[in-house]
Amino acid sequence: MERIVELEEQIKKERNKEKRNTLYISLIQEYHNLYKKYKNTEFLDRALSIANKIEKKNPTVLNILGLIYLEKRRPDIAILTFKELLSNYNLNNEDKNVILYNLSLAYFQKGELLNAYNTLKGLVLNSRGEINVLSKKLLVKVCLALGEIRYIEEARELLEEFNIPSEELAIAYAALAKYYNDNKLLKKAKDIAIVLGNEKILADILSISDDEEDLRKAIQIYEKLGDHNSELKPLYKLSNKDPSLFAQILEKIGNLEDSKDKLVILYDIYRRTKILQFLKEAIKTAEKLQDYLFLARAYSELANYEEEVTNLRKAISFYEKYIEKSQK
Repeated sequence: MERIVELEEQIKKERNKEKRNTLYISLIQEYHNLYKKYKNTEFLDRALSIANKIEKKNPTVLNILGLIYLEKRRPDIAILTFKELLSNYNLNNEDKNVILYNLSLAYFQKGELLNAYNTLKGLVLNSRGEINVLSKKLLVKVCLALGEIRYIEEARELLEEFNIPSEELAIAYAALAKYYNDNKLLKKAKDIAIVLGNEKILADILSISDDEEDLRKAIQIYEKLGDHNSELKPLYKLSNKDPSLFAQILEKIGNLEDSKDKLVILYDIYRRTKILQFLKEAIKTAEKLQDYLFLARAYSELANYEEEVTNLRKAISFYEKYIEKSQK
């Protein structure tokens, strides 16, 4: 804070506009560094306020502005700021690569994953040193977020280059193991999770397995962590081998948050067992999710068991709502 007080005093005394701007830039950097250290948003707001006072903004100011907007979860403005930098200033390659990396961060934060991917691919090819390593690490996150198997393969290759156990590598191995039904990849994922000591990741990986021991271990970990939503998946898989678990699933599922996963599990158990209570629980969940197409089909199914006319009318009504919603 002493440096900030010193800079503010110098700004008060300085009459030369260019020198004042230089002092403002130093002050902005000091406040931004304090924010990064303490995560106090007042420092961020102060940096933004000072930056907006500078009429003629140079690349340093614009870059910090873009980073501030990123911290404030305003990626649209950050993207425009970084693009302005790239378009309007003749930057050297090193500075340009830093701005491209920051632009990739903004794309990623906004959810523009393909823009982030394409920008980072160019960066990985055309950069060296620290920015190259950072670009590869961010590219891994983007590839995993994209989710398609070719991107996950690419993430795996990048991660194996680092030769360091990481959550991302465990997730990549697990996703590939599930896609290819490859037990060797699943073992690699489990081994990494154990080395990392991350029980949540380990339980998620064990849930992919078809091995009864793995599934029971996953349930045990989820119970320990109090993660009852995640516990449902391995419990559901075990029910294929042990139908007596259906009662336990029904008891647990009533207390879970409504989600598409919950809906799919409830309906699939109904389909396998023809126990009407699972269909009714699925309908309750679908009503909260406003899944009109599912409700139309479910009420049509329910009409086979009870209140035929009433439930068929509900089925028609929800189908009309589904059509109306899909046409908007």
